[in-house]
Amino acid sequence: MLYSDIKKFATLTVAYNDEKHIGGMLDTFSEFYNLVLISKPWRGEHIKFDRTEEIARKMGAEVILKDFNSQKEQRQFGLDYLKELGYEYVLMIDTDEYFTKEDIEKIIKYVNENPADMYSIKTARVYWKSWKWHFKHSGGNICFKSDSKMFGKREVSKDDKILKLPGDIVFHHFSFERSLIDMLEKAETREYSRMSYSWLKKYWINWKPGDNYQDFIIEETKDIPPEILGIYIKSINMLYL
Repeated sequence: MLYSDIKKFATLTVAYNDEKHIGGMLDTFSEFYNLVLISKPWRGEHIKFDRTEEIARKMGAEVILKDFNSQKEQRQFGLDYLKELGYEYVLMIDTDEYFTKEDIEKIIKYVNENPADMYSIKTARVYWKSWKWHFKHSGGNICFKSDSKMFGKREVSKDDKILKLPGDIVFHHFSFERSLIDMLEKAETREYSRMSYSWLKKYWINWKPGDNYQDFIIEETKDIPPEILGIYIKSINMLYL
């Protein structure tokens, strides 16, 4: 096994119509116990499910189909479920978040050596329309004790001990690497306070190479890790089935 000590770790993923990306994400975490929770939209109209469940099961994940009213409720269910299975720490990984194996090893090592209730990651690379463009983001909370109580989408009590993971760990986020139809569905069916249709039209739909915005600078991607690019290309081409 690649990792020094993963027996007390599991991953938790909430999903809805993520067939293009979830295969690559689960491939990245193939040595872990992976739990995928698929729910109808937290808001908006549910039309159909895509092949997310099929791909996740093919990749060896446990999949639970259960409807939830919010992202917070869905993640709390997953934490409680994994705690009952005996896991001490839960890595909350979205379907379109990819890590190199080296960075996963760094996360596991740091958590094992530095006990806390929650761990945040400093740096994210968010791909914009394609892997050829990206902007840098401040990251977010990524690892939780399984007995945590959610106070938000990825937040726990301020009284809990929170540590920052080493700054050289980066996660690769393909959130905005989607078709227009997929982006519109994402905005309409999930809890994105800022990503409305008007936001998409102003920033994403009308963007062209060279455009930048006050909140984020979009750069040409020149150094994407081959490991990440290979898994991503494999995933979107549906070679997992």
